[in-house]
Amino acid sequence: MTILTSRTGSIEFGPGLPTLLINDQLRVIDQSPEVLAELQEGRLDRILELARFGHRVGVDAVDILVNHPGLDEVVLLPRIAVAVHDEIGCPVSLDSRNPAALEAALAALRPYKVLINSVSAETASLERLLPLAARYGAAVVGMPIGHIHGMPKTVEGRLAEARVILEAAGRHGIPREDVVIDALCLASSAEPGSMRVTLDTLCALHKELGVATILGIGNAGYGMPDPTRIDLAYLLAAVPWGLDAALVDPATPGLIESARAVDFLVGNDPYGKRYIQHFRAKK
Repeated sequence: MTILTSRTGSIEFGPGLPTLLINDQLRVIDQSPEVLAELQEGRLDRILELARFGHRVGVDAVDILVNHPGLDEVVLLPRIAVAVHDEIGCPVSLDSRNPAALEAALAALRPYKVLINSVSAETASLERLLPLAARYGAAVVGMPIGHIHGMPKTVEGRLAEARVILEAAGRHGIPREDVVIDALCLASSAEPGSMRVTLDTLCALHKELGVATILGIGNAGYGMPDPTRIDLAYLLAAVPWGLDAALVDPATPGLIESARAVDFLVGNDPYGKRYIQHFRAKK
């Protein structure tokens, strides 16, 4: 079980628990020129509205990515992270590989426990980012790529890369429950049949390594018409195989209702308490 905290309390996710849904739309690199211009002027209005929208819809946390050549990530990442946290009070995922920007944001969000997204199995990534996670008590997303197999196309390759990350985390004093492994959701339009490998990887990560899992669901429908429908189908298929957390687009039609329903059906939400709670809130 992995725990994240914020000013409104803590949230737990992992095997047997409801799926953690993380708003992936605060990716500055994907924003319109108007949003970028606003950020360059020091205004956060539209970014905060994206966070508020996800919160209204019902997602659990927010992922913040500021990597853009026209912006100072060291200044902007902590500013956006604190503003979002103050505004809606949810747990925060810091989507950065920049140690200076990460440390600034981690310090600004202290004493809350955040998620660092992500650390690859490459030695340089592990040595740059794991000490920060250990120092600030953060959880980390491990991307099982880069040390042995590059981008592994097999379950065994992904598990091997995941073990590299877990061993390095252990050496830095990061407990296993604070390492969440990404099972790698690839675009099926470019990698036909890759979903089955991902599903098998989710299952193996639970059974063989005993870690929580995550996927960037937005990759699933890339290059296809109406991609969020494919993303949602991928999410619903993955939960029974061991998916614990997902980066999602809150604007996906039926996202929250469907995610709550599948959690109920597979036993992650006994008696459908969260499903009923969401239904009543909508009414």
